[in-house]
Amino acid sequence: MKINQINKIGKETLLLESKAIKSLADHLGGNFEKAVKLIIKTEGKLIISGIGKSGIIAAKIAASFTSTGKQSVFLNPVDASHGDLGIIGKNDLHIILSNSGETHELTDLINYIKKIQNKIISITSNKNSLLAKASDIKLTLPAHKEADILNMIPTTSTTLSLALGDALCCAVLALRNFDKKSFKELHPGGKIGKKLKTLHDIMDKDLPLISMNSLILDAVLIMTEKKYGCAIVVDKKKNIKGILTDGDLRRSINNNIDLKSSVIKVMQKNPILASEDMLISTSIALMNKHAITSLIISKSHKAIGIVNLKKCLDNE
Repeated sequence: MKINQINKIGKETLLLESKAIKSLADHLGGNFEKAVKLIIKTEGKLIISGIGKSGIIAAKIAASFTSTGKQSVFLNPVDASHGDLGIIGKNDLHIILSNSGETHELTDLINYIKKIQNKIISITSNKNSLLAKASDIKLTLPAHKEADILNMIPTTSTTLSLALGDALCCAVLALRNFDKKSFKELHPGGKIGKKLKTLHDIMDKDLPLISMNSLILDAVLIMTEKKYGCAIVVDKKKNIKGILTDGDLRRSINNNIDLKSSVIKVMQKNPILASEDMLISTSIALMNKHAITSLIISKSHKAIGIVNLKKCLDNE
């Protein structure tokens, strides 16, 4: 088989599946809204189940919900029939995936769920299937063709189920009080955790502070001691009044200003400030925009920390 033929198959697969997702998006309706609202108000766990390839998709959907603060677990229906039904609580909600909706391994699980009167959201292609009929909310996949040449391997169907699961997760996330700070608490490690670090995580609290009645020479000494290339000018109540940078100092020397002059004469009165919850990536953009290498972190007009560009880049 030639390379162009291989690429043609790959392209056709992607186009077929993307067309199916477009159809799914066009047909989202009231049941999707009901499913989202039911997930949000559920006090217990979200238990997501499926057999075979659907099971793999179900496990991923469960992981997505868990990572966004909604306690979720994957339950294999076969294991459920051999003792794992014990994981189910009275207030749990179930999402069950099955393309045909007729998978016999689901029977014990569905019967037990109905017995304890928990609710079921089904994701299936067959709205008249046993699974759909046993469900409280039916999420029906649009008519589609599997992407393989035999039209048998779960490809388009599993892509649709995964996309629908993502849509549920994103809709639930948007309606809950779950922000980047909450997300960060559940993702302390890896690239995501690093990306969500804030200035609070890396700021230095040993600040280069000088009072308003200080001399330029005093600023030079504090700048040399703290090694941030700046001095933060504060009043008696420690409120920020200005900043003197090494650039300001060089310009003062070039202008023959006496180093025993008041720092007020050469300080910048409106320094760039940041909050401690600012993402490190945002602070880097801010420093680059204003061509500065150090950033004051403030709260209620008072300096609570400082970072430099290098430390931010090292922690991005």
